[in-house]
This record gives sequence, C-alpha cells and structure tokens, in this order.
Amino acid sequence: MTRLLRVALWIGAVVDGVVAVLALFFQPLLGPLLDVPVKDPALTTIAGGEYVVLTGLYVFLVRDVARYRPLLWLVALDQLFGGAIPALEVARGHVVASWKTLGPIPFNVALAAIYVAGALAKRPKEARSPAPQR
Repeated sequence: MTRLLRVALWIGAVVDGVVAVLALFFQPLLGPLLDVPVKDPALTTIAGGEYVVLTGLYVFLVRDVARYRPLLWLVALDQLFGGAIPALEVARGHVVASWKTLGPIPFNVALAAIYVAGALAKRPKEARSPAPQR
C-alpha cells in the first residue's frame, strides 16, 4: 500500500505542479491545454500560488507518509475538488464539456480513493511512535 500511495502522491504533485506553472507563468495556455477559462489573470495567479503550496504538500507527504498520514485527507480533498468543481461548472454551463474537463474526473476520484485508503490504513509497527512514558 505504501508504494501505491507514494506513486499516487508523486502523480498528484506533478499534476498540481504543472497547473501551478501554467497558472503562474503561462496563463494563455490554460485554455488550449486544460479548457480552463482565464477571465481574471490576477485570480488565476493567486490560484497558481495555491497550487504551489499543494505541490509542496504532496512532496512533503512522500518523504514520510507514515508519519504524516493525517495530511492525506487534505490531498484527498484536493483531488475530490479537482473532480467535483469542473463537473459542477460543466453542469452550470460555465465550462465546455470536453475530454479535457471531463476526462480527468475519474482519475481524480481514483487518486482521492487511494489517499483516503492510505489515511484510513493502520500505520506499520516500525512507523508508530513509542507510547509515552508516565
């Protein structure tokens, strides 16, 4: 499970890292590559900064998954929102229903499921901290 979790975390880091770079430095490419409309460049830049923070969280988690297991809930939410928000915006008619917006949704849900399973899994004995002494 730990290997699968680490691979999933690296995938999440790469995806969010790419979105961060696009949002911060290459906003005109967000539309053609991801079907993300850029109506407010300042808001897109702010979102890019948030994606940098999320990318850092993924990398941080990969370093010691067992120790920081509760933080897996945050990356699970990142992936759930990454699937739910585009679906909602497509339903509202604000975003084009293309393979670029709808295609990643099952992928986001699968990653979220892996993170939730990892968060719920019991920590291996060697990763558990010793019981406090009284």
